[in-house]
Amino acid sequence: MTSTPSPTSRIHGCLLGGAASEAVVLAADADGTPEATGSKATGTLRLGAAGQLSFYTADALVEVLEWANAGVYADQAACVWLAYLRWAEAQGVPLPASAPSAPPRWIDTQPATNRQLAVRPSWVASLAGGEMGTQARPLGPAYDDGAAAARSAAFGLVSGTPLDAVTAMALDGAYLTHGHPSAVQAAAALAGIVRGLAEGGALPGAVEAVRSAQEGARTPAADVVAALKWALEPDPTAPEIGGPDSAGPVSPAARSLSTALRAALAAESSRGDTTADGDGRSAAYRSAVVRAGAVGADAAAMTGALLGALWGAEAVPAEWAGRLEGSDIAGELAATLAQASGAED
Repeated sequence: MTSTPSPTSRIHGCLLGGAASEAVVLAADADGTPEATGSKATGTLRLGAAGQLSFYTADALVEVLEWANAGVYADQAACVWLAYLRWAEAQGVPLPASAPSAPPRWIDTQPATNRQLAVRPSWVASLAGGEMGTQARPLGPAYDDGAAAARSAAFGLVSGTPLDAVTAMALDGAYLTHGHPSAVQAAAALAGIVRGLAEGGALPGAVEAVRSAQEGARTPAADVVAALKWALEPDPTAPEIGGPDSAGPVSPAARSLSTALRAALAAESSRGDTTADGDGRSAAYRSAVVRAGAVGADAAAMTGALLGALWGAEAVPAEWAGRLEGSDIAGELAATLAQASGAED
């Protein structure tokens, strides 16, 4: 039997799991072999874009909560934007003189979160202009990938936040770099599902709550709603979103989301609490991430974040966490975010 994870462990598991899962798939892709995800793999795992920015997102939320606890209002979207600008500057992106600046925070001193990526994502151009992307003034309308969703789990980790508020925060965060409706709504969906898990709910119920909310939105992204429905489809022979039998155009963001959800749901249903090696959840976790990683690192990051929020930090494969540069940052952020948001262990 396994114990119910504490709120702090769920936060820690979500941040650590998302970052480690992305990193291990990126390493496997770089090596050209899936064996890099195995238990015998060696070498340091570097944070990818989703891992670095999920940590920056969590720290920005801590900053907002710290101001709020001191009786001072701080705009959440602006704090996240400033955090992303500091990250972009550390990545070597030249920012215009018109771009705002903010005092550095602890996270800016961490090599793992500031190490320049091997390949700079194209959507970084949205930050390079020095203007804040919003729903009214979206930037990067062509970016329909899952990167915004892959970094958005932290928005669901603030204890006691209603689903509609989590949705609004995640949309604000996604619009900073992505303007495609599917990309931003996938981010809102992922954050909303994480919220349900962080509150102790089961994955199917969390997905259904978000599906219902998105279906009732004024302008829902059809492929994201389809992804949420398909994830809950009990018939394994049902047409896969993005497959040859699916109807309508499907964005990479929706496909990454649906793949992550199906992988995580399969892991949850297996329960994996009792196996020969006594490490059932970690084994189920690893298998789910590898399955999602076949679609891409964004899908893997989402899967890892979901299962980390569901099962806690203890479920993240120890060999991945041990090899991840900056794994200690996830623990520090989890502790401070839990304390600042009033989460009780």
